[in-house]
Amino acid sequence: MDIFDRPDLENLLRTQAQPCVSVFMPTERAGREVQQNPIRLKNLLRQAEHRLKELGVRSTENILKPGIDLVADGAFWRHQGDGLALFLAPNFAETYTLPTEFEGLTVVSDHFHLKPLLPMMSAGEQFYVLGLSQKYVKLFKGGRFSVGEVNLDGVPASLKDALKYDDREPSLQAHSGGRARAIFHGQGLGKDDPKDDIKRYFRLIDAGVHEILKGEQAPLVLAGVDYLLPLYREVTEYPHVMDDGVVGSPEHVSTDQLHARAWDIVAPLFGKARTEAKARYLAVAETPSGTSDVKRAIRAAHQGRVDTLFVAVGKHLWGTWDPPTEAIHLHEQPEAGDIDLLDAAAAQAWLHGGTVHAVAPEEVPGEALLAAVLRY
Repeated sequence: MDIFDRPDLENLLRTQAQPCVSVFMPTERAGREVQQNPIRLKNLLRQAEHRLKELGVRSTENILKPGIDLVADGAFWRHQGDGLALFLAPNFAETYTLPTEFEGLTVVSDHFHLKPLLPMMSAGEQFYVLGLSQKYVKLFKGGRFSVGEVNLDGVPASLKDALKYDDREPSLQAHSGGRARAIFHGQGLGKDDPKDDIKRYFRLIDAGVHEILKGEQAPLVLAGVDYLLPLYREVTEYPHVMDDGVVGSPEHVSTDQLHARAWDIVAPLFGKARTEAKARYLAVAETPSGTSDVKRAIRAAHQGRVDTLFVAVGKHLWGTWDPPTEAIHLHEQPEAGDIDLLDAAAAQAWLHGGTVHAVAPEEVPGEALLAAVLRY
């Protein structure tokens, strides 16, 4: 399965090719029901073809062919999650097999429709898991629904490998910017107490982790046998390591189990952050610094003035937005060329460094479709 992350979002938002076709559908992982997966996609692509023709697109094959090819790709359908997201445009195609179930949906517009993905990117729900043992090290990045492995270059894969490292290791120096030289200063491993060897091993790992997490504020959950976790906490330079960890050998835990146990640790932290964000909005809701007016929020998002945005998942607000004139027109039903304005507000707030909380409609403060705290 794939992990949908901020670079993926930015890639879709940067796409200039038009028209854009966004397809979301639930997928079955096993059983006879998996035979329905290609049929669902075929039907959704037919809807896309119909809407493209309504827009005057004579030849739809250039846009839809990557999706049509997937319908007949038996190998592709053998490795599914709970949902499939497909983004198509002239000379552009991106497919994501994801661990969250979507409602069947096809949107054809000037922009990709992204809001069904926003819960996977919701603020305060990104975290890391570092699996540690003397024979194993892996870093994972995750959110509410899944974790995916992050490539850890330039670090030893085991304590045995770490014994081969010294301060002259070229790959480590290149990766850590010389931090290993400062840590070891020419001193080898394996000459002291076994705990000292493990700490040195963990410092090498931490040098690589530090490069990846530099500037991050996401929590890091450690996973390993109980006597190893305090040793890593002693040497790490990352300031957001959780006090609780996933205790047990990470080598013998499935990725889904690792995600579930780590999520139990970080979920209360994220819930607290969301509660505080709601309180901030309610404190300014009746002032110029807060708004639940869709048009005002969209304009503010495009201008980079949104600090925090709550947006309702599963709701749509169709219309048009013209950036040069800032003209916004709302429609009760989607019309040709419409975009989901809730989607647009969330995407623009995200691009300009705002915090986005994609939540159930009843969780949006003020009983509105969106609620924004403005920077100015």
